[in-house]
Amino acid sequence: MTTHTFNYIVEKHLHVPGADITDALSAKDIPDWDSMNYLLFIAELEKEFKVSFTGDEVLGARTLGDVKKLLIKQGASVT
Repeated sequence: MTTHTFNYIVEKHLHVPGADITDALSAKDIPDWDSMNYLLFIAELEKEFKVSFTGDEVLGARTLGDVKKLLIKQGASVT
């Protein structure tokens, strides 16, 4: 079981209020989705969900929904 939910990690690293988080959000919608915050976000997801993404997966994810799909593909229960 993970300590933090996906949305908590989005709020923490990308500074999106929980009520505003949707799968369709992308870098163009989230001002704090820059390269550094995105990598910190990905690193925390990997740690919390005990998964590892390839560079191609990280670079290919365009939306929060894409990131969720990567987690689910690796068997993570995304809440």
